[in-house]
Amino acid sequence: MLDEKLKEYIKRHIDEDIQKTILSSSKFPDIDIKLAVKIITARKKLISKMYEWSERDDLLFANSLSIEQASSSITAKYKQKFCNGGVVLDLTGGLGVDSFHFSQNNKFVIYFERDRELFETTSQNFITLGADNIITVNLEVNSENLNSYLKNIKCLNGISYADLIYLDPARRVKEGKRLLSIKNYEPDITQLKSSLLEISNRILIKLSPMSDIKSIVNDCGNVVSVDIISVDNDCKEILILIERGCNSKYQQVKVTAVNYTKRRGVEEMVFTPSEESDAKSQFVQSRLMKFLYEPNSSILKSGAFKLTGSKYNLSKLAVSTHLYTGDELIENFPGRTFEIKEVADYNKNTIRNLSKIYPKANITTRNFPLSPSELKKILNIQDGGDITFFGCSLSSGVKKLVICSQRA
Repeated sequence: MLDEKLKEYIKRHIDEDIQKTILSSSKFPDIDIKLAVKIITARKKLISKMYEWSERDDLLFANSLSIEQASSSITAKYKQKFCNGGVVLDLTGGLGVDSFHFSQNNKFVIYFERDRELFETTSQNFITLGADNIITVNLEVNSENLNSYLKNIKCLNGISYADLIYLDPARRVKEGKRLLSIKNYEPDITQLKSSLLEISNRILIKLSPMSDIKSIVNDCGNVVSVDIISVDNDCKEILILIERGCNSKYQQVKVTAVNYTKRRGVEEMVFTPSEESDAKSQFVQSRLMKFLYEPNSSILKSGAFKLTGSKYNLSKLAVSTHLYTGDELIENFPGRTFEIKEVADYNKNTIRNLSKIYPKANITTRNFPLSPSELKKILNIQDGGDITFFGCSLSSGVKKLVICSQRA
């Protein structure tokens, strides 16, 4: 528990530079400055993820890494749809954001965490938050101690079965390098899966947005669905749901691409890879039409490139240029909508004149030999304004600059 003196100190120094706080520690001999700095740093990082927790002056935090790896409140609430009114095992508890949100709509949750300090602070936070239906266990779950782990579950309240098992496996080695193969995650899901399916019909796994969905589905097997979650067009998480007895191949897996936006609410597209394979694209022939459409990041990650065009009756710029055009304004398009002002050839004359007409613009590239920063440097324009340039390629291979104003 935090004493009132420490709470007051944190409240007065929450907006102060961290280095200044550390350097002034000698002035406050009765304050645990190290703990205060941890909490101040954590609360600042939590603002964009768990605003509700960042405002609390009575929560403890062990380290900043657990905050960086934690789910946001938006993505944690989304996971509630996978289990309602049952028992959830969170095998990689961490900061406890997912466990806490699972506890809000389920009978109870068992939270497992291997790091002792993180386990202790999170356990205390659950008490502070009034989440009295969360059981906490300080245990590392891996293939080596699986038998011990199963015994622990059966001893806790006599549980021998769970409605959902949830894992957010570690995806980095000690040197900080990202691991993209699920077989290299910690714990290794492919090794644990059979044993876990003995005590639950369903396993939900959180993956990095960088993951290759098809290869992970094929490596895991028994995958019934894939959910891709973005917040304000920033892809945050991929969730795969494994079910006992499911023998679906990748082509039959249900894919849900979701994007939470401030301006347009929730955008969602649901399909199977088989439907994407069967869809037909129509491509731009002689000209781009009145509007340009850019799918949101979840759709782009899902690979629904042909379906997006066919569903909204749009023409695609090229097979590998994931932009679409049409003459009708689509109010509910799941992504950004632009009104095309001009389509220019990418050549020396264009480069020479555009900066005079558009001294400021936002730059995006799709299937283009330059990155946005490289194109901005060549065009010699500043960031900002209401105009967006798309550097892109058409089916013919011709490079174009599509100059637009954003509608939504």
